[in-house]
Amino acid sequence: MRENVHQELPKLLPLIEKSTAWLAGKGIENARRETEWLFSAALGFSRLDLYTRFDMLLNEDQVVVLREWVQRRGQREPLAYIIGTQPFCSLELLVNSSVLVPRSETEELVERIITEHSVGEKYTVLDIGTGSGAIALSLKHARPQWQVHATDMSAAAIEVARRNAENAGLACIFHEGHLASHLSQTWDIVVANLPYIAYDEKQLCDPEIEHEPSQALWAEDDGMALIRECIADADRFLEEKGELWLEYGFQQAEAVASCASEHGFICTGFQDMSGNDRFCKIAR
Repeated sequence: MRENVHQELPKLLPLIEKSTAWLAGKGIENARRETEWLFSAALGFSRLDLYTRFDMLLNEDQVVVLREWVQRRGQREPLAYIIGTQPFCSLELLVNSSVLVPRSETEELVERIITEHSVGEKYTVLDIGTGSGAIALSLKHARPQWQVHATDMSAAAIEVARRNAENAGLACIFHEGHLASHLSQTWDIVVANLPYIAYDEKQLCDPEIEHEPSQALWAEDDGMALIRECIADADRFLEEKGELWLEYGFQQAEAVASCASEHGFICTGFQDMSGNDRFCKIAR
């Protein structure tokens, strides 16, 4: 009887192949790679381990979890939410539906800030709209001598960021509130990756963002409302030689530069690795 039960249990490789085909049919790009990520996380293996265990029999509990995770991915829930973590720079961050999944473009912004400021310098830093804490914690990890603060209007996001700070052993200070309006300190470096997608662009977006927090994605005024508000307040929260670094939509560079000029700032724009206008540094 026990032998018959074992014969009914699936082996790892056939289930990987079946799941890959199903996800590909749901429009998931790189379906095999994503299937392997799901399976390795659910089973507690590295992806390399999967290749040495293709013949292993899965038990009923493992099959239930794997099928649930694959179905969630097929419904276009972000992979990071299902697994519960997302790599960012050199950190592994906890993520859930309270925060955006950190993007690779934002890693480029962090790297640019780090590159422009040498190891020996000490700065006060504020990350506005921190979400999972990705920017703040990556800057603190790379420059431990910097005093890094982070703020977000979402209490749930702040909780995720605090957990990530604790897990990484990084001492950042977190605040809850709207942009920087609740803070009186001035800063050497302020970074803000704010909501910048216009509401009428929803139909053009990847369906996966429907699972992410809307308040972290959409903004009024063609996506520029919060960016404009942040720039307008920059004279108050920046030190005399302070810098405001922004990430924005690839079609918003001209509007951002114009807004900065209106408030007496010089705006230096940068492209991401795909050649899109994506970042800027604003200073007096």
